[in-house]
Amino acid sequence: MDPTILTDLTTTFSNLWYLWGIIAFVPSIIMGIFTSKLAKKKGYRGYFFTGFFFNLVGLIYVVGLPMAKDSAV
Repeated sequence: MDPTILTDLTTTFSNLWYLWGIIAFVPSIIMGIFTSKLAKKKGYRGYFFTGFFFNLVGLIYVVGLPMAKDSAV
């Protein structure tokens, strides 16, 4: 195997650093929005950053929240 192939791949991947950032950032935004909407249905405000930073653990936390007393019928 030619060693220049590995250096070429390394150079290509390092030039696409922004792509790796997008791959990590977009799912966090989606989970934050999903967590925020679920919390809003339960009567809570916020919780975007819970889903954004903690992803699945944050979603499980919001699922386990009881209905807010203000929104309980």
